[in-house]
Amino acid sequence: MTADAKQRAWRLFIENSARIQTELDRRLRADGLCLADYHVLLLLHEAPGRRLRMNELSRRMVFSPGRLSYQVATLCKRGWLRRESAPEDRRGSYAVLTDAGASAFESAARTHGDDVDELFFGGVSDHDAVALAGAMHALADHLDRIEKNP
Repeated sequence: MTADAKQRAWRLFIENSARIQTELDRRLRADGLCLADYHVLLLLHEAPGRRLRMNELSRRMVFSPGRLSYQVATLCKRGWLRRESAPEDRRGSYAVLTDAGASAFESAARTHGDDVDELFFGGVSDHDAVALAGAMHALADHLDRIEKNP
């Protein structure tokens, strides 16, 4: 692949990612949440016991601890999450999805899934989606190696 082709691929990745995320965020706001809210709710909805350590949630959200604390506090005020101290580590805590949060997530997930189908899968063939998933897995593995060996 030439340097020009790599540059085009990079720019398309950045621009299309931003466009899709911006539009998904706009559509989710109609349900009273933003894309970051949805992502937190999704991760907790899928987690065992609907709970994650704050440091794990921060890592998976790619948020600083301060930004995650603000995000979680906002969702706690809505009654969608609660924070619990970690009994195994007095300094740590968990973010826990409440029943109200699970209900809000499930409601938003119905339309969000349709939005993802329209905005993302509507623009790529099944073959392209498989190739893209392969490329994204390779990129994730590469980034994991870099994070472990800075």
